[in-house]
Amino acid sequence: MKVRTILIIIAILAIAYVLIPPEIYEQSDVRSEIGNGLSEILVGTNKYDLAIMASDWVLETNNSNIGARENKVDALTGLEQYEAAIEIQKNLVADKGAQTTKTDWTKLAELNAKAGNFGDSVDAYEMLVTMYDCSPTDAQSGETSDLMRSYSEKGALLIKLQRYDEAIACYNSAVDLEPSSTAAWIGLGDAYLYKSMYDQGQLKDMYKELGKKPSERDSSVNRIDISAVNSNRKAVEAYQKAVEIDPLVYPFVVTKIMGSYKKTVSGYQDILENFKTSQSNEN
Repeated sequence: MKVRTILIIIAILAIAYVLIPPEIYEQSDVRSEIGNGLSEILVGTNKYDLAIMASDWVLETNNSNIGARENKVDALTGLEQYEAAIEIQKNLVADKGAQTTKTDWTKLAELNAKAGNFGDSVDAYEMLVTMYDCSPTDAQSGETSDLMRSYSEKGALLIKLQRYDEAIACYNSAVDLEPSSTAAWIGLGDAYLYKSMYDQGQLKDMYKELGKKPSERDSSVNRIDISAVNSNRKAVEAYQKAVEIDPLVYPFVVTKIMGSYKKTVSGYQDILENFKTSQSNEN
């Protein structure tokens, strides 16, 4: 919709505001229909500041108006004022209670992700996935695809939080729901790959401490299960599955694997040096 059209709508509303008796336009339901309708149009045309004004006009007489608050969240999101949008969305979810929808939780999860509140976003996705009632037997259904994407989004956030085992569980749920999803298999590969690199860092720290004299070692550095390095192999297996489904992703996953391989070689060279140092100290 062009700016001219929006201005015409605003002019009409202004005239109506003057001509319509106050006892009519001041009724909250009438104001709600006018203001929310205009706000929705303004959001759709990226006129976010005007949309907020329209929503606030509705909220002046009814500060709990659901439609006005939802439109204001969308407008604030368009302005990238995520924290303000999150505060309203959280209150909406709380007020709706049992009437809260998947869209409500999705919006809260996405807003927190955009704001960098990854933990809160994960919590919202956790609530979202509990609202679905589908299984792998429902393959190809819209509900299954939405649930798969929710697991994938949650998994990506868990990787950022270095909660790799939880991320792996999420992506396993995603590939169980849609075994033909290349994105889900790549996500699973990423989760294993980052876990592998984290484990290598832990190994490096462990052997660094072993390279010191016993009296100088940091007791807080944990010794890890060496079998954890199998994560790298599992990452490759997941990537291979993605390539089987769509050969065009081959260059993409090879880049990931080669980058990991270089870090692995460097990491194990450091481990070997620390191991040699530990042997000399013990001798």
